[in-house]
Amino acid sequence: MKIAATQFNLENNAIEVYLSGCLGSCSGCHNEELKDFNVGKDFNSEIMYQIKSKILQFDNLIEKIFIMGGEPLDQDLFYLKWFLNYIKTTNKEIWLFTRYDLNEISPEIKNLCDYIKTGCYNEKLKVDNYEMYGIKLATSNQKINKRGEDY
Repeated sequence: MKIAATQFNLENNAIEVYLSGCLGSCSGCHNEELKDFNVGKDFNSEIMYQIKSKILQFDNLIEKIFIMGGEPLDQDLFYLKWFLNYIKTTNKEIWLFTRYDLNEISPEIKNLCDYIKTGCYNEKLKVDNYEMYGIKLATSNQKINKRGEDY
């Protein structure tokens, strides 16, 4: 697993963590350059520590951690679960953004996430004013699922 980048999202009081690598073929992919599994830094304890330090350094501003890609669920799931468990200790909401449907996600992964955005981007289903839980979604087939309500 490789971490391609991190970025602050002040509009949503979040830090975005981008994982590289995707096996999908969504029409109009928003991160085409992250389909390659070789982009970024190797996942290890040092990079995990750096990400957690960033989160804690800006504790007042960050409420959410967005795990994005590429495709998080196309990674080595052992490392993804390890990472999710590690960042869960920050007591921030964990949001997973995936092209997969909810029923395709393992219960272990679901239980580590507070919210899961599901659904592949589909250019033909593009919408302008579609929002769930304060997050704007790009296509009508996408959905945000909340732990305890939807799974």
